[in-house]
Amino acid sequence: MDAAGPDVVLLALPGYGRTTLASQWAARQRTRGRLVAWTSGPWAGDRAGAAAHDAVAATLRAAGREVADGASSDELGAAIDAAGAAGVSVALVVDGADDLVEHGDARDLADLLTTSGTLHVLLVTGPRVQPRTDLARALAAADPPPDVVTLSARDLAMTPAELRDAASGWGHALDDATAAQLVTLVGGWPGLARTVLDDTRPADGSLATAAGYAYARDTALPALADAGLLDVAMVLATASDPTGELVRDLLDATGQAPATDDDVDALLELEAIGVVDRLPADGTASRWHVPGLLREALRRELERRDPDLAAELNRILSRRALAALPPDPRAAVEHAARAEDWTLLETCWLDFGSYLAATGGPEVDVVYGAVPDQVTATSAVLAMARAAARRGHDERGDTRALVLRLMTELGTLALDGAWRSRTPAGRWTGAAAALVAARARGDMPRAMSVLRDTEIAAARAGVGGGTSSRSYWWFLVQAGRTALLDGDIGTALEMPMRAYELADPFRAPDVRAAAAGHVALVFSLDGLVVDAERWLVRHVETLDPAWEDQVRDIAADVGEAMVATDRLDLAGTDAALARVDLDVRAPDVSWPFVARARIRREVLFGSAEAGLAELDRIERTQHVWLSQAGLVRRILLRLRTELLLALGELDAVSELLVEPDPTGAWSDVPRARWHLMAGEPVPALRTAVVGGRRHHLNLSDRLDLLVLEAWAAHESRQPAPAVRAFRSARRIATEQGVLRSFAHLPVQVRDALVEQSGLGFDDDELARLAQAGQAAPDLGPPDPPPGQSSQGGGWSSFA
Repeated sequence: MDAAGPDVVLLALPGYGRTTLASQWAARQRTRGRLVAWTSGPWAGDRAGAAAHDAVAATLRAAGREVADGASSDELGAAIDAAGAAGVSVALVVDGADDLVEHGDARDLADLLTTSGTLHVLLVTGPRVQPRTDLARALAAADPPPDVVTLSARDLAMTPAELRDAASGWGHALDDATAAQLVTLVGGWPGLARTVLDDTRPADGSLATAAGYAYARDTALPALADAGLLDVAMVLATASDPTGELVRDLLDATGQAPATDDDVDALLELEAIGVVDRLPADGTASRWHVPGLLREALRRELERRDPDLAAELNRILSRRALAALPPDPRAAVEHAARAEDWTLLETCWLDFGSYLAATGGPEVDVVYGAVPDQVTATSAVLAMARAAARRGHDERGDTRALVLRLMTELGTLALDGAWRSRTPAGRWTGAAAALVAARARGDMPRAMSVLRDTEIAAARAGVGGGTSSRSYWWFLVQAGRTALLDGDIGTALEMPMRAYELADPFRAPDVRAAAAGHVALVFSLDGLVVDAERWLVRHVETLDPAWEDQVRDIAADVGEAMVATDRLDLAGTDAALARVDLDVRAPDVSWPFVARARIRREVLFGSAEAGLAELDRIERTQHVWLSQAGLVRRILLRLRTELLLALGELDAVSELLVEPDPTGAWSDVPRARWHLMAGEPVPALRTAVVGGRRHHLNLSDRLDLLVLEAWAAHESRQPAPAVRAFRSARRIATEQGVLRSFAHLPVQVRDALVEQSGLGFDDDELARLAQAGQAAPDLGPPDPPPGQSSQGGGWSSFA
């Protein structure tokens, strides 16, 4: 303060230590031989300017200086200068300068400052703007105008380290966690900090806030109201660390916008008196922060004075948080709850339900856990949110599984026609829940019916019906998974691809990532490895890192494992499968494909016995999909035949091949391989050729059948067809970068086909083939199934 200059203003809310600091400064000046005149408001019946004039005169007289009664400002200035010339300087402290309520006060004080070149003046003032404005105008009219330095609350506020030292002086020892909590509650406001600490008992587990809240309410709010700053402060406190532009928008929306076109000047005034802190600049617009207790006091005051305005501001802020880039769903929930806008709270869950369930935290749980029964009766979405919130984070485990379990439970309402929603987009969440519930029952016809009916409804509803919402995008992903489980590969690709294209990358990165991972899985199952890898890249590029550990979708991992096995990449297979932790009873549709990837790995690199044990364990669960979902049954039949072939159990395989398979979807490849292992190349060749000509044959099976055709033709001593089939297989395998099908060839057969075709394997390919070994042993012919011949075309009826 000494270095600041002769004229200083201490500007802050009460509680920032203004008067204490002024008293300490005055005492220090007296020890230095300076005369200090002190006057404090309010001045009953007298003008502050005159009171300051009289206080200086009285101080001079007490020091033996001659000052005439009724001396003018010029005469008093001359007396001050005379004292200064004699080595005795004079200082004036005006405590409570807010009471310079009349323009005459400001003019009298300005005259006193400008008629003496040696007078030091310290003004202690608070939030009222007009007295300071009047004084500034009066000083500006002086010739020359004096320099006045203002020390605001920004200068007086304590740093965390200073606050901790001060607390020690007040008799409170703070650990690091308590000190951080205190700073969050009070900022650098020392009076408020001491009130909180004095109210906190040693046995309290955390800081007590009741007295601090009352202090902020009773000290700051009346001062702000008296200064005409309360309305802006309440609007500012409604938002969370807003920019000046946001505050202006809120003021515009409520009809309180300032007249100027510049940034809101009131923010600077509120910063000066200690209501807000300006956060460190990060290259963007300045943001402003109200400490926790004061913010709560201002919010409640607005809700008390004008609840409709408070609700409207919170609705605006909630919608802005949802539409922000990136969105802030937690803030959206907070403001929707303060507005008690249940429809908006449903929208928050529709848009970010799984994110909020995973990372929302206790504050979000409190909001959704408190939704009343009469509200959940109108919204199955809010019923789902409340159920998730009341489970608590410690009991949730896998968030993905939790969300699917809740959707399974509530999807029953949708299937029964009892789904309720407060928003247009809620119907799509209901449809997605119905798909999950129908899948859980194994009722695939009902699930596909819901899928088709919802698509018709979406086409009719258009964008206005919520099809541009996260709910609809998530329905598309669930529809693709339902179609995959039903064996409808076209729909399983088309709908998630549409979800990926439609989903907003900022509002729904998890939906886009899940869609990309699903598409990659479908392509990998189809043997289109290049396409699968392209979608795996999209999955990685789309996935928000914050989601990766919380709500990771495993479809991409399964697809990656399938791609790695196709390429005979053991390390890649194991890395992908290590990220998959999915039980058979999980509602996620991925588990049959997880089983496929794990068992394929055992066939190629591990122990077929271990794979068979896992398959037996799966079947012992008696999961409804094993009997109701045709695709799952076909997958498990295919896996069992591959394992039994790898173990050389040809008799057991022959019993499985009796199972009806009119399309050859699962049996063509193992049947042709069974014939070859049984020493029957002719029926094997017939099976491979006929199977390779089927409609809708996926590329993976086509490649397997071409390799088996080449093997069978070679064993039948037909070199031309063998070479032709082998070359076709190598061309497809080279395009896709795969080798798995060739691992099922006996080494001598593979070497012979390589020699005849002139298409050799490079060193890396040979190393991977050697690592996989031969996926099936050489065996003699088995016993045929009852009533069938093992010779000639006895198996043609199953081709």
